[in-house]
Amino acid sequence: MKKVYIFLYASLCLSTSWAQQTPQYSLYMLNPYGANPAAAGLDKTLVATGGFRSQWVGLQGSPTTQYINVSVPLSILSSGIGIAIENESIGARRGLSAKASYSFIRQMGEGQLSIGASGGILQGALDGSKLRTPEGDYNQGVIDHQDKFLNSVNVNGTVPIFDAGVYFKTNKLDIGLVVSNLNKPTLTLDKQVVTQLQLKRHYSVFVATHFNLFAGFTMHPSVFVQSDGLQTQANFSTILRYDNNFFVGSTFRGYSKTTQDALVVLGGFQLNPKLTVAYAYDISLSALKTVNNGSHEIVLQYNLGRALGKGKLPPIIYNPRF
Repeated sequence: MKKVYIFLYASLCLSTSWAQQTPQYSLYMLNPYGANPAAAGLDKTLVATGGFRSQWVGLQGSPTTQYINVSVPLSILSSGIGIAIENESIGARRGLSAKASYSFIRQMGEGQLSIGASGGILQGALDGSKLRTPEGDYNQGVIDHQDKFLNSVNVNGTVPIFDAGVYFKTNKLDIGLVVSNLNKPTLTLDKQVVTQLQLKRHYSVFVATHFNLFAGFTMHPSVFVQSDGLQTQANFSTILRYDNNFFVGSTFRGYSKTTQDALVVLGGFQLNPKLTVAYAYDISLSALKTVNNGSHEIVLQYNLGRALGKGKLPPIIYNPRF
């Protein structure tokens, strides 16, 4: 049965024109800038976030992702800037992206409204030596797919990418909207075989609220919905924090019987006033649950905790970001 799933999974990657999907993260609520360029500068301090995710452990060719991003405010211009680097490997395919962003921030009552955009490049690659077809010849080190549309070597290409978003933030509410792959570029990996990767436009909505409970406890429910216009996935999360230092939580990914994907347990704590570590474990609920051992994700975040060149910011107890 495991080989059947691997074959079906690989088959989705073997067509000459693919649809690129955005990477999936369980600790999305800790890294809003990673999904939305409009979040740059809203924390009013330097924030650097790095993460690693290994999805569907035990399933051959399963996705692994690494990323790092940094954002800072430009108070003199009422704006923020940032950079983000992300690397994803899935089966024989790999994608490395680098983007820079700018956001314009306007005070609205007790909240901040930010409009942002990012641009950069995506370098995609396909290692044909890792692909297998039912009719292919792979004996004695030979790699012959018996398919004129498939390479047997590594091919790559580069394409520009653009995102745009808006973000509204108060002490008790966060709302973010973003459109990824705004230009819907097509990445050509090999001009002779014409292997192409279509980057579909994606739409994301993030909503989070923040409540004081009692004796230093706060609660932070959130919802994150992603869609490409044809398929939609939703994450419903709740985090319980104590004294702004420790937190535990859970996420349910899916909104119907056909879309239920995972139950996530997560937690984290501050290593020191500026550095926080968080971990999430996904328990698979989809049909893939019989062929994988869950997913692991870890995030390390540095928050300077003060405006650049100024003293330490007052403590914030409503927001789950660090």
